[in-house]
Amino acid sequence: MQPTRRLVLGSLLAAGVSPAFAQSWPARPIKLIVPFGPGSATDVLARTISEPLSRALKQPIVLEHKAGANTSIATGLVAKGTPDGYTLGLLTNSGLVANPGGMMDNLPYDVNKEIALISQVAAVNYVLAVHPSITGKTLREVVDHVKANPGKLSYGSGNTGGISFGGHFAKSNGLTIAHVPYKSVPPALVDLAAGHVQVMFPDTGSAMAMIQAGKIRPIAVPTAKRHPLLPDVPTYAESGFPTPPDFSGWWMLTAPAGTPNEILDRLNAQLTPILKQPDVVATLLRAGVIAAPSTRDEAVRYQRDQLALWTKMIAETGLKIQ
Repeated sequence: MQPTRRLVLGSLLAAGVSPAFAQSWPARPIKLIVPFGPGSATDVLARTISEPLSRALKQPIVLEHKAGANTSIATGLVAKGTPDGYTLGLLTNSGLVANPGGMMDNLPYDVNKEIALISQVAAVNYVLAVHPSITGKTLREVVDHVKANPGKLSYGSGNTGGISFGGHFAKSNGLTIAHVPYKSVPPALVDLAAGHVQVMFPDTGSAMAMIQAGKIRPIAVPTAKRHPLLPDVPTYAESGFPTPPDFSGWWMLTAPAGTPNEILDRLNAQLTPILKQPDVVATLLRAGVIAAPSTRDEAVRYQRDQLALWTKMIAETGLKIQ
């Protein structure tokens, strides 16, 4: 028997799955665990890729929304899932690098041992947005407004990017502003529009509808370049402030560790062309999401590099979820 053949058989048997099983996969619906609620950018992404992927695999893909605990609930469910190809996760930088990098303690999973990475999927950027009761229209004016009202205002967050950019905003400017965490971005945006929180760093796609309706006001983007969906909103640098560390969000398609390589390779091969389809790219961009497919090896390297980066940033900034 050739060495390569022995390795393939060994990996399949170690997962408790026969080679014939992997070759016949999928024979029933596949569960895709989504770590944020309906209406979030993650939900839009999951629905956009699951429909064509379902057609390619000739089996339904059923979304299971498991929001909460900064995505550690969903990430843990993927990690503890049966490695047979019928449990997948559309996981984010929150669960794959931020939480294990020190943002949360006592995680219910080991990211390095219990999760297999299939492909990078997409990335997203953020925007500083405020309730109209905040009088400032520039970043400097917003900072001055918060400083003039110590302890009276709060910032909401619904994901790791929101937590990180919000914490950096408060710490780097010496602000006394309370943090109100939410399980997902949509309910946090509802409270921002209602004035229950006054400041937030939502992902751009999730915030666009409320920005366009005038319910919340964009102030600045915390990235080096302006966002294509918000071409009139200045960057931090253009507003006279240093560009924050890169807390931007991203997604990967994942599976429980031990899922046969043949299945992981097939999923990567089916997903990559989907993420390059013009209609998929356009749909995602309208939601503020940028398609970013990769090989399996590229996904592994990117997660490893990001974990090192986030571990360093969290140690330096003291960002923590209790």
